[in-house]
Amino acid sequence: MSYKEIKFEVENEVGWITINRPQRRNALSRDVWLSIGQVLVDTIDDIDIRVLVLTGNDEKIKGKSSFSAGLDIKEMATAGFTNLADFLGILLEPCELMARYPKPLIAAINGYAYAGGLELTLWCDCAIAADDAAMGFWENRRGLASGVAFLLLPELIGMRYTKELLLTGKIISAQEALRMGLVNKVVPHDQLHDTVMEMANEMRKVAPLSHKWTKKWFQQGNHYTRTRAIGSLWDPFWELFHSEDVIEGFTAFMEGNREPKWKGK
Repeated sequence: MSYKEIKFEVENEVGWITINRPQRRNALSRDVWLSIGQVLVDTIDDIDIRVLVLTGNDEKIKGKSSFSAGLDIKEMATAGFTNLADFLGILLEPCELMARYPKPLIAAINGYAYAGGLELTLWCDCAIAADDAAMGFWENRRGLASGVAFLLLPELIGMRYTKELLLTGKIISAQEALRMGLVNKVVPHDQLHDTVMEMANEMRKVAPLSHKWTKKWFQQGNHYTRTRAIGSLWDPFWELFHSEDVIEGFTAFMEGNREPKWKGK
């Protein structure tokens, strides 16, 4: 099976999904979202794949690696910021697939994990970060709001830390993410792959049906709240995407990452 803008490789029954757009800091394009969703569909019944790992191409750009810098703003600008239905459809379908996926998902955070890139890791069961990784909901400083994050973050890090991250939009270190409970482990960058494989191999010792039912019980417990909350994203995103501030926020980024001038409308 061929996928666009990702690589998919299997190592010892562990499938590695690698976002493969290093020159764009592994930004999440339409094709990346669609390809991740397709891998989930293609592997759900494959008995030879026991665990999936999500990571980013580790090529360094200006000395830094990226897991994903978030949604591809240039692509969004080309398509038009107000094309809301198309945007949310592409974004939410793979998230729903991840929420229902019956096998363990591990995020291997090898560098920047910003905005939608960080939200992508929240759908994973566990996360391991390189010690030079950095994370944050940067889109909140561009006039948007992290819809998926408010749904998933509180159960991971509690309401106080959730509000701190979302109301400031600040970027935190891997060590701070570990302290908050956002990741399971932080390891030296060159040990990330091996540490992730160690965790995946421990997971492989558990029977596939045990994984399936363990995850199903978690999913059933969260299903109603998450389903209702995801549905509630449409109205606020519609308002945001038609606001002057969101256009200003992303325009400021495109114009050399200047400070936006907010109008509150």
